Amino acid sequence: MGQKPILECWTALSALSSLTRRIRLGTMVLCNSFRNPSVLAKMAATLDNASGGRVELGIGAGWKEDEYSGYGYEFPSPAMRVHQLEEALIIMDRLWSESPATYKGRHFTIRQAFCEPRPIQEPRIPITVGGAGEKLMLRVVAKHADRSNWWICPKDLFAWRIRVLDEYCLRLRKRSQIERSATAFVNIAKSQEQLIRNLQRYYRIQGSSRPYEDWSNDISTRMLSGTPEQCLDQLREYAQFGVTYFIVRPIDLPRTEGLELFAREVVGRQI
Repeated sequence: MGQKPILECWTALSALSSLTRRIRLGTMVLCNSFRNPSVLAKMAATLDNASGGRVELGIGAGWKEDEYSGYGYEFPSPAMRVHQLEEALIIMDRLWSESPATYKGRHFTIRQAFCEPRPIQEPRIPITVGGAGEKLMLRVVAKHADRSNWWICPKDLFAWRIRVLDEYCLRLRKRSQIERSATAFVNIAKSQEQLIRNLQRYYRIQGSSRPYEDWSNDISTRMLSGTPEQCLDQLREYAQFGVTYFIVRPIDLPRTEGLELFAREVVGRQI
């Protein structure tokens, strides 16, 4: 929540589905608290049909307290938000696979509910769960997600989270192998001078009250930065942990120079 213009994702994806033919359509991480899971399942199934089976569903437990208070939602404890997310994932899976579907949980209940037409994709719409909490969230990821996701971070921490997730998968997972993914800001340019200008511009756009040096040091832990070759080398470091899917956010958007450079000289290269 803030003063920067942000489109509502499902409405925007519905519009994009009619303007595109091949690109996958998805959410990086929905806040589970903002949409009833049975309604969300129906929304995703409808768009999957309308787009010819191109939907990706990314979802998390929610974290941004000012959004909750601003829009009038109760802000539960972290543990409760994770439990609510797990029930939501169960409900969505049942609605996409059973007709009618029933589930009674602590937070959500459906009774003889239909989701017709079901998604085109088989066995279901791919679900990415964003979050890396070691005690609760990664258990939910291991049990219910098709793909895990969290921000890039210092390599020792990233490797530790992978180990924790793998241990949960061995004990709890009934589905096929989970795909590992990572999210990163991208500052890409041909010159060091342009990289600095990109970062300074992004700092101004963010309107942060923190000193520039503190802010830049913090965001650098979640950012790929450099020339195309340097960005590719950084991607390869995370690929060594088994990451096969990257979600990137060029910091110079809505300008497209960084996006085009990344697409032209990084995407498709051998990682």
